[in-house]
Amino acid sequence: ALEAPLVLPENGSVRVQVWVGAEDESGRRELTFHSSAGDVEDGRTWTRHATGVLRADESSDGTSLVEWPPAGAEVVDLDGLYDGMADGGFAYGPVFQGLRAAWRGGNEVFAEIVLPDGIGADGFGLHPALLDAALHAISLAGGDSDRLPFAWSGVRLHASGATVLRVRLSPAGADGVALAVADGTGAPVATIDSLELRPVSATLTRQDRDALFGVDWVSVPVSDGDVPTTEWSDLEALAGSADLPDFVVLPCPVTSASDPVAGAHAAAHWALNVVQTWLAEERFDASRLAIVTSGAIATTADEDVRDVAQAAVWGLVRSAQSENPDRIVLVDIDDETTSLDALPSVLATGEPQLAVRSGAASAPRMARVRQSVVDDPGFGSDAVLVTGATGTLGGLLARHLVVERGVRNLLLVSRRGAAAEGAEELRDELVALGAEVAFAACDVADREAVAGLLAEHPVSAVVHTAGVLDDGTIGSLTPERIDTVFRPKVDAAWNLHELTRDLDLSAFVLFSSVAGILGGPGQGNYAAANTFLDALAQHRRATGLAATSLAWGLWGDAGGMAGGLDEADVRRMARGGVIPLGSAEGLALFDAAGSTGRAALVPVPLDLAVL
Repeated sequence: ALEAPLVLPENGSVRVQVWVGAEDESGRRELTFHSSAGDVEDGRTWTRHATGVLRADESSDGTSLVEWPPAGAEVVDLDGLYDGMADGGFAYGPVFQGLRAAWRGGNEVFAEIVLPDGIGADGFGLHPALLDAALHAISLAGGDSDRLPFAWSGVRLHASGATVLRVRLSPAGADGVALAVADGTGAPVATIDSLELRPVSATLTRQDRDALFGVDWVSVPVSDGDVPTTEWSDLEALAGSADLPDFVVLPCPVTSASDPVAGAHAAAHWALNVVQTWLAEERFDASRLAIVTSGAIATTADEDVRDVAQAAVWGLVRSAQSENPDRIVLVDIDDETTSLDALPSVLATGEPQLAVRSGAASAPRMARVRQSVVDDPGFGSDAVLVTGATGTLGGLLARHLVVERGVRNLLLVSRRGAAAEGAEELRDELVALGAEVAFAACDVADREAVAGLLAEHPVSAVVHTAGVLDDGTIGSLTPERIDTVFRPKVDAAWNLHELTRDLDLSAFVLFSSVAGILGGPGQGNYAAANTFLDALAQHRRATGLAATSLAWGLWGDAGGMAGGLDEADVRRMARGGVIPLGSAEGLALFDAAGSTGRAALVPVPLDLAVL
């Protein structure tokens, strides 16, 4: 019985396990087949794909098919068969396109299968390409083409080594077929009493589930010992010191205050200046800088992010940490005195990123999100507003919302609106699929423009995909380069948040980046913008509003900001442990994210053995 498909990832490997159990009193042995992604054991779950029972071969001579083709059988035209299968989603490679001729007689189908030249059958009882091609003839008997093998019964092998098959397919029950298989001379090869078929499942594959992560904050034991620390109250005085302490502690002075957007820009500017100054001073090499924020992150699902502006510091400093290991530590504290007092002993843990709550320390860990805990609320009946909609990724998502999620009203927003390249083609395609589509030219970073847009178009959900890159290492970044990246991410997201908070949205999805979680080298400004988005989603969720931030990895075939990457770039990223997402996999993860109950998720295939 086949329980789940084994899907090969677009990059990377899959391990398989086949178990054959001990023989029981009746001579039967249990058979199971499992797989797990990756090259080595790294804690990923094993998925069971098939179970079965083996027993000693019963005496059977099989069925001869010497008369060929059978008398009275009518020829079936196979022109376009495999092209039609490919159009329907089943694209077979040349080795598996072995169905060469077919005939129909009564309620039976007869098929001739040939293994291509150069492909040998040595080592196989029955070559899998031959057996699979034999099943392609099932559709010629009037069966549904979207059904796949599910349960095999009474399978017996009579001979091996065949490179040509003659196959007779007969009805077996309401949803099955029986197969008599012979070689090119008509001598028996195999008998299958019953093969039951089932419709293809549209559920999330195991590989997709394995690529959905969250960030969990786990307890870190704190020893009684403290490390020497001092506050960075006077840089000049500190630089002149001959004996620096282990840590120089510097609290972030910038807060959200009355304007979280301005605060985020200012906090990122402050962090950039501090980090650049610290890294440029060789006299500081023997010490480490501890940058302290307050309320910039949420360590539990119900904790609010009290200062979303300071969240931007985390993304920028994480990138600085990636570029300069062991030079900087990040700490977030609550407003309790015990947490501040615990700072010297917390820093002694050696963790590069820490949170302190009521004096207790925790550190971030990537963890798989394995199971849906809530129903996905969907996207409501009014328009779904999609920003960055004329980009490759935005267009991909718009199509998905219509085809797979049943959305019938789209408000597609970009700087150029309907005048953008490809906009009219996208509109025509979506309309043909049954959707009402409105394009809007709007700078979402302009609060008044967004307010006017929402006054004209009622919306029930928001998906914010817009963004730009301006990559550079920490030493090359400037406040202006931070602002360039922040405007379409931070400014726009906050405008959408504030102007829709009273609309009872069914979904508010922010497209973030794994750069903010892992600290992408050369992407300090982009990482900072995206940690703001993650914090905004957590803040909204804590206050009872819909919100999901998705910290995507690289979309390998979706163009857009990844469009400049060549095959060598993709291989380099894979060697670093980050595997590019295929479009189908990414959209499946988008769907899965809505039912996890988490405000912030990291949908990215990771090679954990490499990491």
